[in-house]
Amino acid sequence: MPLYGVGRVQLGGTGRGRVEHEDAPMDCPSHRMLVVEHDRATRTLLRRILTLCGWEVIEAGSLMEGIARLDPPPDCLLLDLHLPDGDGESLLKKVRVERLPTRVVVNTGMEDATRLEMVRGLQPDALLRKPLDSEGLKAVCGLV
Repeated sequence: MPLYGVGRVQLGGTGRGRVEHEDAPMDCPSHRMLVVEHDRATRTLLRRILTLCGWEVIEAGSLMEGIARLDPPPDCLLLDLHLPDGDGESLLKKVRVERLPTRVVVNTGMEDATRLEMVRGLQPDALLRKPLDSEGLKAVCGLV
C-alpha cells in the first residue's frame, strides 16, 4: 500500500480549515493526466482533485493546446468535447489513430445523441456526463 504525504490542517481567519498536502504518493511515481477543458474554473477544480488522487496534471484549455501536450503521451486524457477551437473528439481520434498509450475519458455536458453515439464509436475508455460526480471521479482517479 503506498504511503501518502501527511496533510496538515491550518485554520485561517475565517475559521475554515485548509488542508496542505503532498501532491503525489511518496513511494511510487506519479502518472500523468492531461485535462482538456474549455472552462478555466472546471479545469482548476479537476486539477486540484486529481492531484489529491496522486496524478501529475497537465492542463489545456483548447484543442490546439491539447494536441501540443500529447507529446510525450500522458497516461490518461480527461477530455471535454466542447472546445473553443474545435471538437474534442478530434483529439480522441488522434490518440486512437496514432495508437498512443493513453486512456481517454470523455467528460461532457452535451445532449446531442447522434454526436454522442459517434464519440462512443471512437471507443473512449469512459464516457461521463457533466457535472462529474463522485462515482465519475472514482472512475477517473482509478484508471492507473
